[in-house]
Amino acid sequence: MITAIFNKSKPINLVLASLILTFGFLLVQFQTTDVLSVSLFFYKTGFLLLAILSALLVDFIVKKNALSGQNSFVVLFYALFFFCFWGSNIDFSLILANLFILLGLRKIISLKSQLETTKKIFDAALWICVASLFHFWSILFFLVLYLGIVIYASNYYKNWLVPLVSAFIVFMIVSGYELVVNNQLFNFSNTSISTDYSLLNSNYNRVIGVFFAIILIVSLLFLPSRIRLKLQKNKLSYLVLIVALIVALVLVLISPNKSSAMLVFLYFPLATLFTSFFEKIKKPLIQSILLYSMFLVSVIICFITG
Repeated sequence: MITAIFNKSKPINLVLASLILTFGFLLVQFQTTDVLSVSLFFYKTGFLLLAILSALLVDFIVKKNALSGQNSFVVLFYALFFFCFWGSNIDFSLILANLFILLGLRKIISLKSQLETTKKIFDAALWICVASLFHFWSILFFLVLYLGIVIYASNYYKNWLVPLVSAFIVFMIVSGYELVVNNQLFNFSNTSISTDYSLLNSNYNRVIGVFFAIILIVSLLFLPSRIRLKLQKNKLSYLVLIVALIVALVLVLISPNKSSAMLVFLYFPLATLFTSFFEKIKKPLIQSILLYSMFLVSVIICFITG
C-alpha cells in the first residue's frame, strides 16, 4: 500500500514523510529518561522541525532537477534514514550543517540550467561556508562545488574565483561579529583530523554501518545501467551526487567526535541513488517487501541502544 502511495508525486506524500520523521523521533523520545522541561521541549521540537524542513528541501531539489521519476521515493527513503539519526547522539549543529549543505547542493545541481551561473556558484559557496560554521569539515563540499564548475561553468574563468570571494565575505562577517561581541577573531572548532574509530565500536553503530553499507553497495552496483537511460544533463547530476556521497563519507571518516549522526550528510545523495535502483524493480510485490523491510530495520534501529 505504501509503495502505491509514494509511487506518485503528490503533496500528501510530504505530509506522510513528515509523519514518518515524527514517528521515528517520538519512538526515541519515549525511551529517554530526560526530565521534560519547557526549554528541552522547544529544543527537541526544533530538531524535528529542522528534519522536516530538510525533507521538504530534498523533495524540492529532486522534483526541480528531475533526479527521479514521478514519485516520492527519495523523500521517503530520506525520512527512513533519519531513524538512524534519531537513535544516535543527536547534535543540533550537525542537523543545521546538513540543512545548509542541502541548500548548497541545490544550487550546484541547478547549474545545469546554465542560467545565472555566477550567482548560483556564489550562493552555493555561501551555504557551504555557513555549514562549516556548525561543522567545520562541511567545507569539503567545496570539492563538489568545483566539480559543478568544471562540468557546467568552466568556460568563464571568473567562476573559479567566485567561491573564494563568497568564503572571504562569510569570514569577514563572522569575524566582525566576533570582534564586536566577544572582542576576538572567530575560531573554528573541531578542525582537527581524527582517525580514532573506537567511538564507533558499539553494537548500535555496527548495525547502522551494515545497514548503510548494504544500501550503498546495492545503489552503486545497479547505478550504471540506470545512468545509461538518463539524459546527458541528468547523468552529470548523478556524477555530482556520487562525488557528494564520497565527500560525505570522507567527512565522517576524518571528523573528530565521531558518531553515527554524522551519516546525516549521506542521506540525500544515498536516498537519491537508492531510488534509482528501486525504480528499476518492476514487480510491485518485491518493491513492497523491500520497502517494508527497510521500515522494519529502521524501527529496530531506534530500539537499539548505543
